[in-house]
Amino acid sequence: MEVTLRGNSVVATTTGILLLTRARQLGYPMRVHVIGDPEDVVSLPGPCVVYAPVLASCGVGREAGAGGTVIVPGAPGAPLLVSFTEHGVDGWFALDRTGVGTSEAAKAFVRMGQDARVPPRHLARHLRDFMSALGVAPEPVVLDILELVPADPTTRLSLALRVGRSISRRRGLPITSALTGSGPPTDDPIERPSDVSAVLRALEGGEWTWILDRLTPSVRDPVSDWLEAFVRVAHEDNGRDVALIAALAEVASHVVQLPASAIMPPLAAPEDAVAVGLGPALAAVGTADANRTLVDTFRFLGGRYVATGQPTLDLGGEPPPALQIERWAWACRESLRARELMQALWRDIVDPPQ
Repeated sequence: MEVTLRGNSVVATTTGILLLTRARQLGYPMRVHVIGDPEDVVSLPGPCVVYAPVLASCGVGREAGAGGTVIVPGAPGAPLLVSFTEHGVDGWFALDRTGVGTSEAAKAFVRMGQDARVPPRHLARHLRDFMSALGVAPEPVVLDILELVPADPTTRLSLALRVGRSISRRRGLPITSALTGSGPPTDDPIERPSDVSAVLRALEGGEWTWILDRLTPSVRDPVSDWLEAFVRVAHEDNGRDVALIAALAEVASHVVQLPASAIMPPLAAPEDAVAVGLGPALAAVGTADANRTLVDTFRFLGGRYVATGQPTLDLGGEPPPALQIERWAWACRESLRARELMQALWRDIVDPPQ
C-alpha cells in the first residue's frame, strides 16, 4: 500500500508518522510519501512546555518531558512559551527565564527584594518566608503563574502552588489551614484593580478588612502588619509596587470564602502535567526545533519527501502564523487534526468503500 500526502508541514508529516506507526504495529506493509521539501518546513523552536500527546508520540520534546508533556529547549534568554490547555490549542502565554519576572506582580516582588532600602527588602523577605512555609519556591515565576494564566483565580492559585512545590520539591502547609471558614457568604470577590490610588484607598479605608477577618488570628495579625508596612513604603514610592498587592488581594478574596481546611480544587491532568514540567522547562537550554524533529521521525520510520506523486491525498490546513507563540498554538491544533485524519485514512485503507 502506498499513500502520498499533501498539506502544511505539520499536518502532512504528523499524519505520515501516525500512519507508519500504526502500520508497523500491525505488520501492515505501507509506504508513505509527503509532497514537499523538508528543508523548507516552518521553524518551531523552543523553549516551550505543553501537554500535547500527539506531538509527544511523534518524538517531540520527549528527552526532557514525560508522558504527554512536551518540553522543547531554547536559547537561555528566550521567554518560555506555556499552555496549560490540553493539546495546546489555546491559552498560550510567555514566562521570563532570567529571574526578573514577566507580570507586574513578579517584577514588583523582584524590585522589592533588590531595593537599597531596608523596609522594602524586609517586605520581600517576609513574603518569601510565607511562600516557603507553603512549600513553594520563592521564585518570581510563581507570581507570574498567579497573574498570567488565563483561568479563574482559584485555578491560578492551584497552579501556582503546584508549580512552586514541584520546583522546591516540598509540600509545606495547606493554604486553607489559615482560614476560619466564618463570615457571611455574600461578600463578592474583588476584581483586580489597575489604579494605584484605588488600591491604596482600599487598604487604608478598610474596604478589604473582610478578607483579613476570615484568616486565623495567628495569620491575620502578621498579614495586617505586613500590609501596613507595605502602604508606608508605597507612599514613598508613589505606588511603584502596588501591582503585587492587587494580584494577591484578588486571589485572596476568592480563597477566604472557602471552608476552613478545605481542599483546593484538583487540577486537570494537562494542567498538572505542565505544572510539574514547568521547572525543567525553565532550565531547558538548547537549539531544538519541533518541526525538524517531526521530519527526522518521519524519515526514521521510512517516510519519504517527494516533489510529486499519485494518488495524492490533500490534507489542507492553515498556513503558519508569523509570531512564534501563535505558531505553537497552530502546530498543536494541526497535530490534533492529523490524528483525526489518520484515523479516517486508516479506516479507508483497511476497509475501503466498495
